[in-house]
Amino acid sequence: MRAHSTLLATLTALRFLFAFAMADTPAPRKTMEVVALGTGGPAATGRASSGFIVLLNGAPRLLVDAGGGTFARASEMRLPLENVDLVLLTHLHIDHCADVPAFFKARGILHDGPYTFHVFGPEGSGQFPAVSQWLKLLFGKDGAFAYQPDFNDHETLIPTDLTRDLTKPPVTIYEEGPLQISAVATHHGDCPSVAYRIDYAGASVTFSGDLDASALPNLAKLAANTDLLIVNAVVLDPPDSPEILYTLHSPPAAIGQTARDAHAKRVLLSHIGPAIERNLPSVKASIARSYPGPVDMAQDKSRYLVLP
Repeated sequence: MRAHSTLLATLTALRFLFAFAMADTPAPRKTMEVVALGTGGPAATGRASSGFIVLLNGAPRLLVDAGGGTFARASEMRLPLENVDLVLLTHLHIDHCADVPAFFKARGILHDGPYTFHVFGPEGSGQFPAVSQWLKLLFGKDGAFAYQPDFNDHETLIPTDLTRDLTKPPVTIYEEGPLQISAVATHHGDCPSVAYRIDYAGASVTFSGDLDASALPNLAKLAANTDLLIVNAVVLDPPDSPEILYTLHSPPAAIGQTARDAHAKRVLLSHIGPAIERNLPSVKASIARSYPGPVDMAQDKSRYLVLP
């Protein structure tokens, strides 16, 4: 009887200690990581075209642009794609969206049961369709890849066309627990374009997409106090790049001023043009005249943990 009582007392004490230890164990930290799949532009310069995957708690969840070569980079990195259901397209130039069908099919053949993509992109103008119409042209009944939505299991596409009105302030376009996605219109010649910000569990990353200097005030508003500002860098300061390119892209001095105005903690240059790569020290120096924070140049398959 005494042995039995001793055993019960011991078990009770162990249960108490286990419960105390569990209560004292902190919950796993929520994390956000950005993987640069493609950091180049439309030219064949050794980099894949523009695209990123954002991991939440170690799992890929968001696709931000998907230019040519980005799917191959994701495959080379063995990134699991079955949970990538949020697609943010800055604009519909080929070097930002050509690999979208490849990502959709890869998730489709992996997924067990019906699945959904939420796809965000700019509204249409001129020869550029709205993202909702673009998806129909690809995956609709008479689309180029009409077979895809029912190839393995049923695929549902939920598009959202975002305003191209530069006078509109940044707006939240998606919320889910600690995840919040915001967007604002930018300007990229005649192609409607959008910048995005992702906030997750206190950390934030902002993607400029392609934009000329007229849209930088909007980017600064969207990127206010962001932990990581990813800016596309294509042209040198005037007059060292062809004049036409300044109607499409922002020069380093203006990028530095915008990063300063946004109080960004860190800047990452992407969509790297050959002129930027050849003149990186002078590009960084131009940015540093206004912005005192760290500036790096992205490389394909590089990874960036975003910390608040």
